[in-house]
Amino acid sequence: MRFGRRNKISISSAALDASGTENGTNTDANARECKNAERDPEKNPFLQRNISKPTTDLDTLIHLIKGSFGTGVFATPFAFANAGMVTGLFGSLIIGFICSHCVHILVKSAHELCWRHQIPALGFGGIAEVTFREGPEKTRKLGVVVKIIIQVMVMIIAIGVCTIFQVFVAANVSQVINFYTDSNIDIKLYILMVSVVAGALGMIKSLRVLAPFSLLSNVLVLASVIIVFIYVFDDLPSITERPAFMPAIRLPIFFSIIVYSLEGINVVMPLENNMKDPQNFLGRFNVLNTGLAIIVCLFTFVGFFGYLKYGEKTQGSISLNLPDDEILAQSSKIMLSIGILLSHPLQFYCGVEFTWAKLSPKIEKRWPKFSGTLGEYIYRLLLILITTGLAIGVPFFDALIGIGGSVCLSTLGLLFPTTIETIVYWRKWGKWNWKLWKNILIFLFGLLVFVTGLAGSIVTLVISFQGDGEPEEGLVQSLKQFTDQYRFV
Repeated sequence: MRFGRRNKISISSAALDASGTENGTNTDANARECKNAERDPEKNPFLQRNISKPTTDLDTLIHLIKGSFGTGVFATPFAFANAGMVTGLFGSLIIGFICSHCVHILVKSAHELCWRHQIPALGFGGIAEVTFREGPEKTRKLGVVVKIIIQVMVMIIAIGVCTIFQVFVAANVSQVINFYTDSNIDIKLYILMVSVVAGALGMIKSLRVLAPFSLLSNVLVLASVIIVFIYVFDDLPSITERPAFMPAIRLPIFFSIIVYSLEGINVVMPLENNMKDPQNFLGRFNVLNTGLAIIVCLFTFVGFFGYLKYGEKTQGSISLNLPDDEILAQSSKIMLSIGILLSHPLQFYCGVEFTWAKLSPKIEKRWPKFSGTLGEYIYRLLLILITTGLAIGVPFFDALIGIGGSVCLSTLGLLFPTTIETIVYWRKWGKWNWKLWKNILIFLFGLLVFVTGLAGSIVTLVISFQGDGEPEEGLVQSLKQFTDQYRFV
């Protein structure tokens, strides 16, 4: 994505002063001007976008689904195993609604700011900066700080998700190859092999070029899901054989995995910023709601029936529960591995997009030779090496997902969107200040996921390391032993 010089996304103090927000003199005249600008098609800020290869609504929908439709869908049965049938079913639907709402209010706030200041596009960090600088006086000095925090977290999420993808693919491929070769090759070697392919795909810099990869990835992952269901619905046990509820000490793992699975907040703004018609991103039946509705329903369905089938033997990815000696099951693992590997460059793109634009000018001053395309390729290669090193160091899929969901995605997906909407509309929160109270409740829920999910994920990581990377049959059994020993509910 490239914007022309005059359309660069940078908010100066002068620009904010002109809008009457930075110096606190937001007059009625300025407010009416903003309101009229929203209704005047000729003042549509999105028309100022200068994108060489914009994506269509369909391209964006495919990328949006792919941004969430990855390893998380196969981890939802493990989440249900830590919640129970009833808690898992209603909990996943409620969390899905909350996560979808937070994505919606983030994009809506971004569009509102674009109209107010006539900005063609805003990234996540830019949204936060403008929001804080035009908000109440006490928040205005925090704009740059919050922007930096968000950019760092988005980068951490991108690296973390790519790391999880590499571990996930390596785990599935190792099961197949080790079975047919009757070998016991260390998963770390498979991670190295996967990183070579991931690195090659990570050099693709255009979302339009990535669209066919995302489409193929969706097809392969969906085909794998269908095969998983063939096994899941074969001799499905009665629902009465599974507990409806689980001890409260295990719920943090459920929360963090579901948040990770459903939350694609890190890909939303890069996708919206690259759209040909960004106004189509919002709306009752447009790109965002359509994609999120599909994701929430599918994830809940997989989690419910996956846990019903395998119970306490459910592994971190349900694909690992499929039999090792059947070709259909093995083909599912291979298709899934290829599908996830093809979705790797989309997550990688979001991480690079958020950081390279900031690093490039600084590199140009000190090392001019590495500021252009060559420098970007070197930067991408460096990031691949970082994700590979993390994957080799912590090759435990379950713990990585929990930490990613509880720490970064709960912060970016729940805490920041609610804060941003509250400040963007701080002069009018609606009747009885309903937006404020709604956002406070979601913010508190995000804090709960952050604190308890992190603690639960650390427990999972400790159990994994104690088992030398080979936990008992299903990590849930190890967790059950732990919670039975330390349970308080």
